[in-house]
Amino acid sequence: MKTTFLEIPEAYKINSLTHQKTYLINGKLMHWQGDTAKVYSTISLTKDYKPTLLGTIPQLGEKEALDALNSACSAYGKGQGLWPTMKVVDRIACMEKFVKQMKTKREEVVKLLMWEIGKNLPDSEKEFDRTVDYI
Repeated sequence: MKTTFLEIPEAYKINSLTHQKTYLINGKLMHWQGDTAKVYSTISLTKDYKPTLLGTIPQLGEKEALDALNSACSAYGKGQGLWPTMKVVDRIACMEKFVKQMKTKREEVVKLLMWEIGKNLPDSEKEFDRTVDYI
């Protein structure tokens, strides 16, 4: 029997689309006003099996890719940048702060894992938790 949208528990339905309008350069979120690319789930809830739209992401181009590459090269600084020369205790503090913020997005990430790559709930939760533990 085929699944219909009504059979999906309310907590896991896609009730609103996510539209990413920023990208990261030099530690700053840059606002994107250009073209976007649609992101679909391969999970379909229609009789004719149309993919489910999840939202959009910036359709970055060569300039933005080079800006990101230059940003990363600058941050690394041939091993002399801020991160590679930071004391271990300070790097750990940064990662702990990141993980604390990441944990607040668990429900959202788990839901998107299920829709984007078709993982079931327990596997999606395990993947998120395993990632947090690894960090």
